[in-house]
Amino acid sequence: MIKIFQFQLLVFLILFTCYAQENSSRSIIPKALDTLCLRFHELTYIDFDVSQKSGCEFLITQLLNKTTCFLEDTLTCMWSVFNDDYSIHFVFSEESPDIFLYEPGNYHVALIITNTYGCRDSLTKYNIISLDKMPQIDFTFTPENALFAEYFGEVEFTNLTDPELLSDTTVVWLWDFGDHVMNKRNPSPVHLFSMWGDYHTTFHLKTKNGCKVSITKTVTIEDELFFPDTLIINSKTAPIFFAVTNLNTHIPNDAFDEFRTNYLFIYDETGEKVYEQKNYDSYIKNGIIIEGIHSVGIKDLQKGDYYYSFYYKGKSKMVHYNGVFRNEK
Repeated sequence: MIKIFQFQLLVFLILFTCYAQENSSRSIIPKALDTLCLRFHELTYIDFDVSQKSGCEFLITQLLNKTTCFLEDTLTCMWSVFNDDYSIHFVFSEESPDIFLYEPGNYHVALIITNTYGCRDSLTKYNIISLDKMPQIDFTFTPENALFAEYFGEVEFTNLTDPELLSDTTVVWLWDFGDHVMNKRNPSPVHLFSMWGDYHTTFHLKTKNGCKVSITKTVTIEDELFFPDTLIINSKTAPIFFAVTNLNTHIPNDAFDEFRTNYLFIYDETGEKVYEQKNYDSYIKNGIIIEGIHSVGIKDLQKGDYYYSFYYKGKSKMVHYNGVFRNEK
């Protein structure tokens, strides 16, 4: 029994001696590189930011190295910029490099700091940069050229923009119908124009990252033309010059096929032509008399009856009107 106890004690002493030697070698004889790296990690705090975190289509931003280092002055940097599928991957070694991004998506940035002893530390920030694609927008409207008497100024707009873009709650969009009325409720609204005219309707859209895009189209509303039958001086009900009610005198620069061209011919009682003018521009809109550059009135004509012919080519219909007016001078 004593021999068995002595054997167990011997085994215990041998195991204790081996453990003490192994533990002593781990704690008392450290590697020089491990000590330097430990010191490196204690003195260096890695941090960075970007000068612009979001953009549209193309983005130039700077990677801002904000690493705090108290004693180390021989550090090297290695930047990595990548997206979700790693198909785009940039590597930079500058301290705070400028980068140029052109593919839409979310970008992640990693920074590795290394000292002269090969010790390194790293930091990765995910989704730190977001880049939107410039959206493509368009719309149509019906009718394209409306006669007020037929449609009462009602125009239906059809939005051709990507429905997913319009359903995104971060996207801001707005209709400006050109008549001081705005709409941001309906992506394809029906709008009622209260008066004839050319309305430059614009659809605006802005994404969460600041992509702004807009498109403008001209909606034309025309109305029936009415012609004067009397010219009376100092009258509140009759003009003192020849003016056509609801006449749109604006001729666009890209007008074709004599769009909105008009001709006015005036004859006296004997049939002699006393006045002729192409693109006569005196008219009445919403009860307001607008005297244009070309105008004929009481001061230009003798007292009496006059005959006239008026030709007008609108978008919705052509007008050829023959009438009579009296000049009560």
